[in-house]
Amino acid sequence: MFSSVQWVGLTQMVFDLKSGVQQRMGRGVNDFTKSMIDTVHQLYVENLSGGAPSTASRPLPVGVRSGTLLAGAKKQQINQYRGDVFNEVPYSGFIEVGTYKMAPRRPLGNAVDLVRGMVPGEMGEVVTAVVRTE
Repeated sequence: MFSSVQWVGLTQMVFDLKSGVQQRMGRGVNDFTKSMIDTVHQLYVENLSGGAPSTASRPLPVGVRSGTLLAGAKKQQINQYRGDVFNEVPYSGFIEVGTYKMAPRRPLGNAVDLVRGMVPGEMGEVVTAVVRTE
């Protein structure tokens, strides 16, 4: 189970809402997409960078004992409208949603929640699931 978040058209929606005009301005949208990818990724990495193990009452930051989980945090801009922030480590999804023995930590979900404040309108319309199974 991997953790991943991606959006398609989010930055276009934001740009349209902020400008009040339904127009596509390539450079502005591209820069905003890059900025959102960088912000979500930075917050995600901060949520993974705990010095002590996390607990159910203090789930973030996740206490990383090795660099594997931290090194697995990646970002990618697909085009001017789409960005992905994901973790390539197979157990990252279990940290996100928890297991029957461990409470969910939500490092990526929390990063997305924090970025919601940057986005006017309904972010849930364009953000795909934070956790996917493969």
